[in-house]
Amino acid sequence: MNMNVYPILSTFLTQLPWLAAGGVIGLYLVSLARFIPGKVLYLEDAALHEWEGPGGGLEHPVPPARRIWVPVLNALVWVFVAQTMPLQPFWEVLPLTLMTSTLLLLGLIDWDTTLLPDLVVLPLGIAGLACSYAGITGQSLAESALSAAAVLAVMGSFAWLYQKIRGKIGIGGGDLKLFAALAAWSGIVNVLHIMLWANLLTIAWYFIWRRFKGLSPEAEWPFGPSIVAAALVIGLYTTG
Repeated sequence: MNMNVYPILSTFLTQLPWLAAGGVIGLYLVSLARFIPGKVLYLEDAALHEWEGPGGGLEHPVPPARRIWVPVLNALVWVFVAQTMPLQPFWEVLPLTLMTSTLLLLGLIDWDTTLLPDLVVLPLGIAGLACSYAGITGQSLAESALSAAAVLAVMGSFAWLYQKIRGKIGIGGGDLKLFAALAAWSGIVNVLHIMLWANLLTIAWYFIWRRFKGLSPEAEWPFGPSIVAAALVIGLYTTG
């Protein structure tokens, strides 16, 4: 019995710093998810009530449950990443944990406001290029840059064509940039998988939410949270 306890205890103590750090960062994500879009809209002199997602926009208070589940989820993700990379040095694991936290931050912002701010998305893509250069992502800098450019060009062309034919936006510019940033981290193939599952998740999520929670007539349905959810699941699965 004792022989089985020691490995579990040892693993827990080893991952405790990642668990604690992930929880603390998670707490900051809740605040940042309101501060960043508020700052962006203030600089653009945009009315807060015009940017409302299913989360209710910036004029509604932060749901109390979010201050619990976001830190817990972020901590668990950090532990999972560290657990699946036990032989990698700290400086290689940390960027991946921060990348997952950035995705979670974007999901929260988009859910509340339907915004995916360049202030967050562009540094995420640049970090992907830097990590590729450092040999952390599994692809070279050239492959990372080409993947991001190809995703942006191809998906941007389809989005432009859809808008011309249907007269309405099919995918927003923030979503396109997020896909490109993810390509810089994980390549074109993973982004195609993410896009497929994100579309399916968006459809299911929308109808379930509308059926059980309702949706304000002014609110738009964001694509970002589904992209983030698909990226995290697929990324963690391939990492594991």
